[in-house]
Amino acid sequence: MKNIKDNLASIFWSTITVVFVLLVHNGREPLYLIALTGIPILVAIFYYKRSLFPLAAYLLALGVLGRFTRYYRQNYASDTLLATRDYIGYMLAGKNVYRELIMTNFGLTPFSYLPASLFWYLPAYVMTVDLRFFEMLVATLVPVAFYMYGRLTKSWFFLPLLAVVAVTPFLLDLSADGSNDNSGIFLLLLSLIFFRKAQITKNMKLLYLSAVMLAVAAAFKHYVFFLLAFFLPYVFVLRKTLPQGPAKFFLLFFTTIGLISLPFILGAPDGFIRALTYVELRPTYPIWGWNIWAALRDGFGFTLPVQTMWMIRLICTIGTVLVTLKCMTYKRVWETYLGAIMTMLVYLVLSWWTTYAHFTFLVPLMGLLAIEHALDTV
Repeated sequence: MKNIKDNLASIFWSTITVVFVLLVHNGREPLYLIALTGIPILVAIFYYKRSLFPLAAYLLALGVLGRFTRYYRQNYASDTLLATRDYIGYMLAGKNVYRELIMTNFGLTPFSYLPASLFWYLPAYVMTVDLRFFEMLVATLVPVAFYMYGRLTKSWFFLPLLAVVAVTPFLLDLSADGSNDNSGIFLLLLSLIFFRKAQITKNMKLLYLSAVMLAVAAAFKHYVFFLLAFFLPYVFVLRKTLPQGPAKFFLLFFTTIGLISLPFILGAPDGFIRALTYVELRPTYPIWGWNIWAALRDGFGFTLPVQTMWMIRLICTIGTVLVTLKCMTYKRVWETYLGAIMTMLVYLVLSWWTTYAHFTFLVPLMGLLAIEHALDTV
């Protein structure tokens, strides 16, 4: 991995600018008013010590404390964790969750999540811990994991990106609103940290650990498959530089996914297909959110049937995947991040129901792309 010569002053002031804007947008909560007051102190420390570590510690503290304060100031806005809690109850009662229905904000719905989510939240459920609190605790680890990935570069140029991950208002909101996106992000970041560390140190144990963690992430959140479409071919090509690595990587990856998911899928294949169909078509969901269909409806009064919107999204998403796979060199990990970002953006802007939660996955992934792309162009 190449080293980047840091321009410390440029990095410091870029990060301070980002933090200042985000703190203002977080409102007048005491934590952020105190954080604003701390900026002049950070400036004084920087020009006295010429070190960026205090700024990094400040960002991590904000990222952790900000998520705690959100938990105590919010309630359930999403029914994801509430539904997951109900389905864990079905699982513990010996029932296959893909055969069951529960009542949500949108009526009777099937289990529209993936099996790893049941096991991930099981300890909190058994200990009667609020799943929203558990998710908030995991969310506090997201900026820490992003920091760890960035420090693999032996540089500080990623600090403005860390500021975005740590202090962006909607990311803070999603840490405690009852959604499960932060857990998915954390699992993915953890697997990628192990993977990049394995590449740097040639440590095969870390590579195999990354395969297991990536499988858990893939069995937890649907959106991970946007990355897998490009990441798995990239790993396959690594057999030229790590002869023994990729074969065992794939064995561990698919074995882990199979152990987690196959008992549920094989026990109720029709229910699993029904769940995937529900996730894709969302027949009870209206046109809403950050997408082209909401713009066409609100701006021009133009709407299409759900099946037509779905077909357009499917064709464009598959087209994006194929074009990106065709253009990849399979020599740079940032290409896999770029492919995932482009494909997911196409998918989301052509969806008819999109919320902040749907875009949460993109923010740290864009940060990782910026880190890896910068390394490649030095």
